Amino acid sequence: MTVDASPHPFTIRLETPDYIVRTIEPDDNFGDWGEWLTDPMATRNLNARPSRLSEEELRAYIARFDRQTSHLLGIFAKDVGRLVGIRAVYIDVKSKEFLVNVLVGAADARNKGARSQSRTVVYRYFFEEAGLETARASVLAANEAVRPSMEKRGWVHEHTDYKPAASGEGFVELHHFRLSRERWRDHRW
Repeated sequence: MTVDASPHPFTIRLETPDYIVRTIEPDDNFGDWGEWLTDPMATRNLNARPSRLSEEELRAYIARFDRQTSHLLGIFAKDVGRLVGIRAVYIDVKSKEFLVNVLVGAADARNKGARSQSRTVVYRYFFEEAGLETARASVLAANEAVRPSMEKRGWVHEHTDYKPAASGEGFVELHHFRLSRERWRDHRW
């Protein structure tokens, strides 16, 4: 399946040893997802204002993804079915690129494989099954949990820009990265 071969919305379901990574449905059990942006670490790494999201706001967010060129994938723990994180993927069909954002929002699920295991299957899917050629991502310079490891995994720093800090005080430094399918194949993680 290539992305330009599907003019209709489609569902994605991928499996790792400990997680199911799949399209989030409006009737899913959101668990504590609405609380994730009250965590200071999450808001700092996302440059977001602390907020609590209602189920209505979460459903509206889900509805923004068309399941053709934008996908919202949930990272669900296999053992209990709990939503522990999300991956938002935006596809540029013309350039054969995809932009990926990730948040492991459940604090007790961090550093337990949700990000790394879901990364492996998501990149494999979009590079190999969907036929895309380049991945893009951005990360705050201050995000010491992610930024240093990107270059180790083959990402190439393209440029840096600055955007207003969510706190309203000054600016944050944002690093933009690119990963080609070939580099991903050479650095499979």
